[in-house]
Amino acid sequence: MKVKRFVGETIQEAVAQVRDEFGPDAVILDTRSGRRRGLWGLFGKRQVQVVAALEAEPNMASIRPRKRKARENLKGTEVAPAPPENSVNPLNLVGSPGTQQVDSSPRALEVESRPAKLVWQMYQEAAKGSDKVYDGKSSAASEVGAAREDVTLPSPLIRIEKRLVESEMDEKLAKAIVQSVWNDIDDPLASPEELARLVAERMAAILRCVPPWEFDGSLPKVVALVGPTGVGKTTTLAKIAANYSIIAGADVGLITLDTHRIAAVDQLRTYAQIIGIPLKVAETAQEVKEAVRGWSRKDLILIDTAGMSQRDTQGLRYVEAALESVTDIERHLVFSATTRYRDLVDIIRRFDEVGFERLIATKLDETTSYGILLTAYALTRKPYSFLADGQAVPECIQAADCRQIVELILGDA
Repeated sequence: MKVKRFVGETIQEAVAQVRDEFGPDAVILDTRSGRRRGLWGLFGKRQVQVVAALEAEPNMASIRPRKRKARENLKGTEVAPAPPENSVNPLNLVGSPGTQQVDSSPRALEVESRPAKLVWQMYQEAAKGSDKVYDGKSSAASEVGAAREDVTLPSPLIRIEKRLVESEMDEKLAKAIVQSVWNDIDDPLASPEELARLVAERMAAILRCVPPWEFDGSLPKVVALVGPTGVGKTTTLAKIAANYSIIAGADVGLITLDTHRIAAVDQLRTYAQIIGIPLKVAETAQEVKEAVRGWSRKDLILIDTAGMSQRDTQGLRYVEAALESVTDIERHLVFSATTRYRDLVDIIRRFDEVGFERLIATKLDETTSYGILLTAYALTRKPYSFLADGQAVPECIQAADCRQIVELILGDA
């Protein structure tokens, strides 16, 4: 693999150098901005550095039309050979053994394996009568097999369950996962390492992560980010826009509904100018509808909504009405990985009124306890799309990886 650093005054200039030298099969490994040292370290010009890599012998099968490379070229992904038609594409993250292959169609997301159904049945049974648990719109299977007669867990599983609870995972969910593994295990004398592997596999089996979008040049993909204040929606939206526009070469447009927060529009306008994409400001549902209609030839339209308390009923209704004016819109609930369980339950319950189909977890760099990620999925049964772990744009975001989430949660368990 050939790795090289490219420097330009703007990120567009640096990425253009990458494409000129490495071609369309280049993989962006890192981007960062700073100032070139001037006299006594002062007055240096601003510059952007991009680290890119290229396989020594690129696979010709991986070359696709430019707009269909958005999925492979996102930050944190590698270019993979084009799969057969109607197949499920793997999404491999750098430094990861590979992402679970997931069909992102609505019907496919409804299909669950028997182990997953067993976990959900146990979880819902444990949660019966509790007003703390959001009941979502999905239901667990009613019959997934009888439980073991020997309900006493071996000490390794007890330790793993404790580790899951310490990671801020809902205790009922941790118990359901571990008990479901014990229910299915064939060897009661399995080693601690084998039990840990089985728990990790069970967690990965119940999680869902969807791949980044592909564009076919027909209708634009319209995506809105919703969520409470302070979780980094605007920065996350800028990261997604930068990755798709600059790195993947997609035609992207931004719309903001966040006209009430001081300097919110200016913040997004600055991002739009740096990335080199247009921004429209909308205050009413009709303006949102007209803005989307005016960009019928774009690949991706990203909508930023105002951050608000989940208890701001009027604000939630405003966002709901504005987004309902657009057909086939995909809404992503953005929440912080530092959110406490009770607050998460309240956030999910309230924003369910607005509606959302995907999850984005942010601020992964601000915590060492990641159990809330699986808890959020258990409460919503909505798949993850992206994970964000810092403020830098565009590098601190990656396509969600189920196995990586499991590894974060389990740690050294």
